[in-house]
Amino acid sequence: MKHRLVHLDCLRGLAALLVCLEHLRAFLFVPFAQLKSPNLLERAFYFVTGLGHQAVMIFFVLSGFLVGGSVISARQTGRWSWPGYALRRLSRLWMVLIPALLLTLFWDQLGRHQFAAGYHGDFRALYNSGPAPGAPADLHPSTFLGNAFFLQTISVNCFGTNGPLWSLANEFWYYLLFPLVLGGIVSVSSFKFQVSSLRSPLSALRRLACIALALIVMVLLPGAILWGGLVWLLGAGVFALMQNGRARSWAAHPLWIFGSGLLALGLLAASRMGRLGGANDLLLGLGFAGLVAGLAARSELSGFKFPLSAFRFPLFQWYARLSAAASEFSYTLYLVHFPLLAFFFFAVFQGRQVAPGLGSAFWFAGILAVVLLYAAIIYWCFERNTDRCRKWLEQAIRQNPEKLTR
Repeated sequence: MKHRLVHLDCLRGLAALLVCLEHLRAFLFVPFAQLKSPNLLERAFYFVTGLGHQAVMIFFVLSGFLVGGSVISARQTGRWSWPGYALRRLSRLWMVLIPALLLTLFWDQLGRHQFAAGYHGDFRALYNSGPAPGAPADLHPSTFLGNAFFLQTISVNCFGTNGPLWSLANEFWYYLLFPLVLGGIVSVSSFKFQVSSLRSPLSALRRLACIALALIVMVLLPGAILWGGLVWLLGAGVFALMQNGRARSWAAHPLWIFGSGLLALGLLAASRMGRLGGANDLLLGLGFAGLVAGLAARSELSGFKFPLSAFRFPLFQWYARLSAAASEFSYTLYLVHFPLLAFFFFAVFQGRQVAPGLGSAFWFAGILAVVLLYAAIIYWCFERNTDRCRKWLEQAIRQNPEKLTR
């Protein structure tokens, strides 16, 4: 636990939960516009459970900080290698993605046999989510393979009802582009960025190849993915800045934490209300990039102090463990929750929605508990074994290095 960035764990877990909450609320409850004289509690509930897109932007910033930061750190310490990086990233992604695609196929096929209307898009106007009349759930084998290789929103649809898979394509291509651009433009040594030397012909050729490949990929990618990459780069940029001791000490200052927190929350509210215009995602990412810097700088166990010193350590241990648990299965929760919700509301509720109230609140809490338990079981079966699987693959490759050249 002492090596975890516990406050970033908390932020990551909350972001995954917000995405799930938005989808559950959209399925179960009538739209806010249909409420008659909503009270303050109802307004707050609909506001908080409408932050799914903003949560994905927070994911992008966190991913840029953690994954982009790992690239920078590996190059700084001379441990960078494309095979090792590819193995870590792909094992991390596929360990959950492949089971998630198979589970999407299972739930969608089961639901289509019981009540096909939802999978044909009949409820799109009602739920404002899931399949649409002109884009029913796509379960073709080619779509499965396209999603497995991160081509959704580029050349294939998201698989079945699992619309949240759109952001995974973004993530994968950022994982590829960032080290290509970094390796082609700059060298990282002694925690300083310097323009790459072109004295060595072989070095120059490698860097030119990186730049050429990055440009080819960027030309082929949709503009929406590239624009989202700017948000991801904010996180990587924060990691780079945090290598400076003075910047790290500033970010750890309580005034920075307080100010960046207020700014992030203000931009979050403005984004939710549609006040940021075309720069919505970028401004939101900028606000949370500052907060991520502060939270990362204060994530050591000694950096979080409670008013009651007698209870400080046990309380922080509970907070740290709960944050770590939420972060650990956030990826699984994000990938597997929607097809289960779609099955339940297409096949069982069949387009019926309810108004918020005490009785429906129990429905909401009960369904959320089932989804979280379902995601936790899948995490236990797959995601928690990611490191074990990766180490097994690394050992197999070391024992049979000729496989890399075949």
